[in-house]
Amino acid sequence: MKSTNSVLSLIPVKSELDLRKVHLKLNHYYHALIFGNTQANLVIEGNLQELKKLEAIWITQEKRECLKKYNCERTVKNAYLVELALKDHPVMNHPLFDFLCHEANLRDLQIFVLSESILNFEFFDYLALALVGASDGAKAEIIANLWDEAGRGDLKKFHTSLFGNLVSDLGLKYQRSAVLKEASWEALAGLNLFSYCSLYSYNKMTYYGLLAATEMLDPPHYSKLIQGMRRIFNDQKIDHSYYLEHEQIDVEHAKGWLRKVILPELEADPQKTRDFWLGFYLRLDSAKRYYDRLLQLLTMQNAA
Repeated sequence: MKSTNSVLSLIPVKSELDLRKVHLKLNHYYHALIFGNTQANLVIEGNLQELKKLEAIWITQEKRECLKKYNCERTVKNAYLVELALKDHPVMNHPLFDFLCHEANLRDLQIFVLSESILNFEFFDYLALALVGASDGAKAEIIANLWDEAGRGDLKKFHTSLFGNLVSDLGLKYQRSAVLKEASWEALAGLNLFSYCSLYSYNKMTYYGLLAATEMLDPPHYSKLIQGMRRIFNDQKIDHSYYLEHEQIDVEHAKGWLRKVILPELEADPQKTRDFWLGFYLRLDSAKRYYDRLLQLLTMQNAA
């Protein structure tokens, strides 16, 4: 199928299947760089050159599209301006979560949870990477976020543990390679965006924008997801505390990112304003593409 998506225009692909191969390769390289723990996982020089080439083509086009669509030069005077930008974006109140709330069945929920699983299991590590090269003020807020990710010192309440409980309760088994095999290019691109922004310290403000958008976007969507889980399971016991935790705590995290990281950092260096907005909108656009594709998959499956 020939794709008309402008994101494809600079990558040498003829179809969305080819684009998926590109993002799968990028994800392989990124995962080896960040999580590789054996010599066999090392990214050798030739692979690194390929990574940098594919990365440059992909992210240059993504940024170009954002700069065309959004005003990334406007001054961030207060948190309200950023909150308003989120409300004005089409990913806010995405119909995927209305579907999960009111129509989804158990199989739909299982597909959704598995599609989210890689980022949910690896987010702790991505957040830790935000510390590298951060100012002391930003580090204080990031560490507070990490403490929450770590269950405030209780291993059983680690967010990775809570998500693992849900996966188990849904009768699922997590295998990263199996999830990747089913992932759309939109899902892979979303993962790769976290890797690209977190790996390089020169992307720090872009990464802050991405993380702020993530924390702001989750609570209203997770509220609908939780309602859907309660509808599907009724009185059956299921540990959905991972999403309950994020529905509540991400509200405070979002406020913290805006007021304790973004605003002070941009006040100290206004020239980073464009970087912040790029990270913010790259995340929102990426999430919308991913949600659009997942909703299409679930509704087509139910109609079959």
